[in-house]
Amino acid sequence: MGKTLVDGIRGGMTNTFDVYDSGGNVLVKQGGTLKDSVIPGLKKAGIFFVYTDGGEDLIHSVYRQKTVSELLKIMRCFILSGGEDAGILKKYGEDDIKRFLSAANETGNRIAYGHIFRFFASEMADSLNENEKQVYDFMDYRNRDNYNGYHAVNTACIAGVMAHNLGLNDAEKADAITGVLLCDVKMNIYKFVNENRELTGPEKDEMRQHAVLGFDLTRKIYGIPARAALITAQHHERNDGSGYPKGLKGSGINHLSAIAGIADVYDAMTSPRPYRAAFTPHEAWLYITSNSGKIFEKEAADEFGRCVPAFFPGDTVELNGGETAEVTQNSYGHPLQPSIKLIEKTGKSAIISCTDSGKKILRTTGTIRQKEL
Repeated sequence: MGKTLVDGIRGGMTNTFDVYDSGGNVLVKQGGTLKDSVIPGLKKAGIFFVYTDGGEDLIHSVYRQKTVSELLKIMRCFILSGGEDAGILKKYGEDDIKRFLSAANETGNRIAYGHIFRFFASEMADSLNENEKQVYDFMDYRNRDNYNGYHAVNTACIAGVMAHNLGLNDAEKADAITGVLLCDVKMNIYKFVNENRELTGPEKDEMRQHAVLGFDLTRKIYGIPARAALITAQHHERNDGSGYPKGLKGSGINHLSAIAGIADVYDAMTSPRPYRAAFTPHEAWLYITSNSGKIFEKEAADEFGRCVPAFFPGDTVELNGGETAEVTQNSYGHPLQPSIKLIEKTGKSAIISCTDSGKKILRTTGTIRQKEL
């Protein structure tokens, strides 16, 4: 498996993950044969790479792609309407409604957004239980113009992995995922955040109200547990009291909120924004792990450092001996020591382990996503 730029698609390649746009519409299904005819549609959707067979990379996507794409559809409707438009709920049939209600131990013939979020969060928790420890290094298809939905869903994916590895039970994992999905539901009202400039002081103060407004909204949604709603209020609080809206510190911040805050910072840093380029996964990883026990809760930050790697499969990196290599595979607890493919000047290559070879990665020199962003 490996990442292939859309312009590099050649007839006969097989797609290894569902390719979906920011609205959750699946453009190319997993296992489908890629053809030149799909390229214009992918570009129109702002998608510049796909995962294809034939490479030597191993990607840890953890969750079912159908669940992720369905959540993107729901989040798009929810975010754009501020939770007011429940039209998307009408698309579900009787059997779907029964499944959603059963996840909440309810019966009936009507559902609310809370049922939907809880159902898919529970499905994600089930996926997490397939391994005792999980690593997450899947890169989604976002670009500068479709940040909100991808950010909500991918941040929830990261938070779920952290919660699982920390030994939380299924209900706690589902609450973490649900709360993170809803953290930025009110960001859509601040049009200035998408302008190509730094925010002014008053704009930053106004934007910081999204945590309070989001909490006011989510706590009123039928079916959203209080613990999940609290995450929307606290995900910008920081361990040292430097966060907002209340300046809480230490144990005053719920553990799930501390997990959410780390996942949110990481995903935001590694995303391109109108006013700055994306940080590399390595740069964002260093920021969070170096602030463990300072800005970020130590237990949560240390677990982040174990399960979200510093280098992603397909990234080109520079080694301490001056060599160039490509990252091929990560493993739990070894975020700085992935398996790599050493690229020699002769054109030959060999896959080796950083741990076994004594090689050390100094920095990321290129990613496929950054080539297009």
